Amino acid sequence: MIQKRSTGTPLGAIRINRIHKQWRWGEIGYDSDPEFWGRGLMTEAVRAVVACGRGHVRLNRMEAWTLPGNDASDRVLVKAGFNYEGTLKQKAWFKGAFHDFRMFGRVTADPID
Repeated sequence: MIQKRSTGTPLGAIRINRIHKQWRWGEIGYDSDPEFWGRGLMTEAVRAVVACGRGHVRLNRMEAWTLPGNDASDRVLVKAGFNYEGTLKQKAWFKGAFHDFRMFGRVTADPID
């Protein structure tokens, strides 16, 4: 959970959804309360999770996906050093339809901002 330091108010969540230990990659996911969008909080959280994944979990590659049209989430990932790698057509079925995923990734060789 991401909380406001002074009050403990929940602002959002971030997690490593999947880890493949043998191949040393992980997939992250996050969401936040719209009231706190545009303040850089999620970018800071993504950077922290990347550092943890590299350090404690020893992941070489981290991935994340966004839905097309979620430009704000794309910006969070790019600011955290992820690169857009392409769109996976109709990757998942939810809310009664197939959805494309915009895939982003970063590897250990990518600089930490």
